Parts: sequence; C-alpha cells; structure tokens
Amino acid sequence: MGKGEAARMRQHLETEIARLSAVVGLTGRDVPTFDNRDGACPFISVGENGWLGYLALERGELCFQRSTRDPDELLYWAFDSATRELASRWVLKHPREGEDQRVTRWRRHATLLHTLHPAWAQRWRAELIKDLRDEDDHRLVPALPPPPLVLGPPEPPVEGVLLPVRPHRRWSWRH
Repeated sequence: MGKGEAARMRQHLETEIARLSAVVGLTGRDVPTFDNRDGACPFISVGENGWLGYLALERGELCFQRSTRDPDELLYWAFDSATRELASRWVLKHPREGEDQRVTRWRRHATLLHTLHPAWAQRWRAELIKDLRDEDDHRLVPALPPPPLVLGPPEPPVEGVLLPVRPHRRWSWRH
C-alpha cells in the first residue's frame, strides 16, 4: 500500500466513522479519531505498509496497540470502544431500579453496536461472555437482538444536510 492507497483508505475510514457516528449520536471527543490526543485516548493510524493501527499513548508511552489489515476489524475496535464509553455515561443518567448497573450498561452497549452492525453486537456479546469469570454472570448478559435504539428527542433538521443511514458493508480498499 503506497501513499495514494493509504490516503484512500484513510478517506474511506473517515467517511465511515462520520456516517456511523451520526447513526448512534457520537459527537465531539467521542468520535473515533486519527489524532493522537495522548492521555490514553485511542486513535487510528493508517500505515503506508497496509497496516491499520488502533492505539493509545499516555505521556508518550504506548498503552495498547492493535493492528490489522482489515478496515472492518479496525472499525469494530473503534466503535466497540466509543459505544462502551457512550453507554457508560448513559447508564449514569438512566439507572434502572433493581437492575445491576453492568446489565443496564451492557444492554445499551449491545443496542448501540447492534444499531451499527448486528454482527458487531454478536461478536461483542460472545467476547463478553468469554471474559466473564463467574458463570452466574453469563445469565446477566443481554440477549440479542436488543430493543431499537432510542437516542432521545429528535434534533431539528439542519437545512440541506442529509445523513443517509445504510447498513454497514464490508469494504475492500482494493476496489
């Protein structure tokens, strides 16, 4: 992958990130970015060698790094992280009486991911179950498909701006 192909890949990822962020209401610092903001904030890197990175730095030191050549894998990592943060803040404002806060957060996270791409929600759920040590916690993981996403009162439309919502599709930078 040369400079031109890397630029096309980045443009594709920027377009998909903007589209998917709009679908679930991610704004500002919640939107996955290519900018290193340090402070352990994850960001995306597109290498000329064909590798896509999802990494975070804290005071210039690498906190974590994942690499792939698959843009869909990279988008899954970025939106799993972004929707997890969004769900964590949402649950604080919308607690459910008598329900473990983790369950409420997991349900919202599953709903957000399912809205973006049902396979992402299925993958997240399987990974969550695998990571839970206590077998009793497995029964707390929400079933799929989740209820439809309700963001809140609709914002007034912006004149002349259309945000199409279309299903996520696999993309190949070679096409």
